[in-house]
Amino acid sequence: MLDIEAHLALLVPELNVALRGLRKQAVARGGTVTSDVVRDEAGARAATIAIRIPASASGDFLDDLDRLGEVTSRQVTATDIGREYHDSELALHNLERTLARYEEILQKAQSVEEILKIEAELSRLRGETERLKGSLRYLADRAARSTVFVVLHERDKPVAQSSPEVAKFFPGLRAVSLTRWRGAPGAVSALGAGVAVGAGRSLNLEVDGMKRVGSTSSGLAAVLVTLGGDVYSDFLGGGERRFLNPYLGARVGYARLAGANDLALGGTVGVELWKSEYATIDTDVRLFGLFGKGPAELGLQPTIGANVAF
Repeated sequence: MLDIEAHLALLVPELNVALRGLRKQAVARGGTVTSDVVRDEAGARAATIAIRIPASASGDFLDDLDRLGEVTSRQVTATDIGREYHDSELALHNLERTLARYEEILQKAQSVEEILKIEAELSRLRGETERLKGSLRYLADRAARSTVFVVLHERDKPVAQSSPEVAKFFPGLRAVSLTRWRGAPGAVSALGAGVAVGAGRSLNLEVDGMKRVGSTSSGLAAVLVTLGGDVYSDFLGGGERRFLNPYLGARVGYARLAGANDLALGGTVGVELWKSEYATIDTDVRLFGLFGKGPAELGLQPTIGANVAF
């Protein structure tokens, strides 16, 4: 005769689902839930279940538990209670014989004193007999049904991390000038303004319009539409400082100068004068090579501008 007791701990995705599955499996194997405690401590949900299951089905029931979740601990003990049961049976048999003998003696008692003494002993023997019968019933039940204690822990659910708010575009306004070197005739200068939009330093589009210095014409003498990007120096703050972040960049685009269409290729040297989460003020100098039908020209474009996060 074996008294089987098992202790298991499982990690389950959903506690309520696992509890329903555990009860269903217990009933299917002929078992009974004798204790059911659910705890919710600081968001960590857990449950402790005690189940009595027929000994013949205990092995299959323990295998069923593997399908409920991840078994994190398992301990199964089998205690031999055959000798204890046999000794209790023998003691009960001897008590019943003694009880029968006292009942025979009671029938032959002559005095009230003898009757009282025998009745007192009979009462004691009957109490001891009932105790042994209860012990035998308990031992028989322990052998007939295994006890399984299951602790269920709900797996921690990943906490949704809210993405930080990041600006997608950085529109801005700029004050610009352009000085062209046209070879022998010398330099020609223009002043104007522009707009910029893009994904920060990495990529941006700029459109600039300028009028020739000293000209009374209402038309624009120069139009630049360029696409490019800039990079910070890791040795000079990597763009993380609030003031004076230097950067270098490259640009390519279209230039219309004095009615001629040119390809503009150039580089940028600049510095962010001030920078925050919401806005940037910077200044830079760009040197362009202007390539069209005529001889190649150089263009120097100093700018100062401000961008806001959007």
